[in-house]
Order: sequence, then C-alpha cells, then structure tokens
Amino acid sequence: MQIIGEWWLCDDGVTRPTVETLVLGAGGQNHAQRFLVDSGADQTVLSAFLLSMLQLPTLPPPPGLVLAGISGTCPTVMVDTVVEFARSHGAPARFRGQIAAFTDPAAADLSILGRDVLDNFDVIPSRPRNEILLLTGNHRYVVQ
Repeated sequence: MQIIGEWWLCDDGVTRPTVETLVLGAGGQNHAQRFLVDSGADQTVLSAFLLSMLQLPTLPPPPGLVLAGISGTCPTVMVDTVVEFARSHGAPARFRGQIAAFTDPAAADLSILGRDVLDNFDVIPSRPRNEILLLTGNHRYVVQ
C-alpha cells in the first residue's frame, strides 16, 4: 500500500508534511481534511475546526488521557469516526475507531496524524522531492 502526501504551504507561511484524507461526519457525510504528518505525536488528533464540521456526538477522553504539546495540555474529547486515505492503487485505506479531538481552536490549525496510525507504515518525508510517502505491504523503498 502506498499513500502519497505533500509538503503544504500553511496559512502562517510555513511548509509542512501533510496527507489529505476524508473524515466521516454525521449523516454519512465525508469531509476533506489535510493532516499534519507528525512522527513525534503519540496519537492522531482532529482539529477543533474539523470537530465542529463533523457534528458527531462526543465522549469524554478515557481516564488518564492527557494530550500535551509544546504549549502545555489541551482539552480534548473523543469521537467515533473513520479516516480514509486515498491509495496510489486500489481501494482507499480506512482507519476506524475513537479518535481524540481538540476542543480549543487555538490548540492546532491542522489535524495531526500521529504514531497510532503512522506506526503501520514506513514514513518517508522528502522535502527535496516534495513528497510524503506512507508505505506498507508490498510497497518498499531502497536507499542507494
């Protein structure tokens, strides 16, 4: 499986590694969303903006779950949803389950794709080639 992302110029003028997805919202509606590929993030987290668009029921986070970053802790909720990734060949890849979501819009501009998903892939962020590659299965890479 190969999922191809890109380096995206964000509103603040910084170019970041991203992957485009579809996220399932209320009524079966899919919402296009760009996720920051963050190999330092423990888990995937939806932005507060996306959370409001999805209109899904929220659940409190499990006991002991605290999301913290460089600016400290951030309030979160959980939502049951599906995140879908377009593959270079074949049907989309889907990750289903409870995903954390920020409730404070200032917490993050982008949703974050963390290690709970990224650990399923070889992750190759190549700035010179303007590529983000997520590889698994029969897709491989060679260093020469």
